[in-house]
Amino acid sequence: MEEHTKKRVVLDASVFFTDLPVEGECYTTPAVLSEIKTQAAKMRLALLEEQGLRIHAPGPAATAEVAVAARKSGDATVLSETDTGILALARELDAAVMTDDFAVQNTAQRLGVPVIPILQRRAKKRTWKYRCTGCGRYWSAPGVCQVCGAEIRRAGSGKKY
Repeated sequence: MEEHTKKRVVLDASVFFTDLPVEGECYTTPAVLSEIKTQAAKMRLALLEEQGLRIHAPGPAATAEVAVAARKSGDATVLSETDTGILALARELDAAVMTDDFAVQNTAQRLGVPVIPILQRRAKKRTWKYRCTGCGRYWSAPGVCQVCGAEIRRAGSGKKY
């Protein structure tokens, strides 16, 4: 694990579905706990709670920062409330976020939040574009095309940094 893992780490739900060791002060949000359904994940949660896992909800200021960063990166439409919460908590606590979710990783990079991938490779920082499914024009956000009326979706690949 990287050096920052010995400090504070905010855990995404995917951590509870693995046996990988987690080091440092561990945190998660109530929304993550609501995603834990299997018996194995509940046992992992109980173990981490015994080891000092803390559960906190993020405040509105950090949540608003995440929303701005997600809009800038183009990830706002794919981040769930749970994803936003773990990023906001990591921002508040000056912690790393432990996740395999690429949208979470991309937004974390915008926020300056360190990322610890669990089982997958680290995501590259991207700014996503949105493209009309009808006429092919590019837009800054999803929705309905003002030119042809077709749906605007996130394009297949974003600009890498």
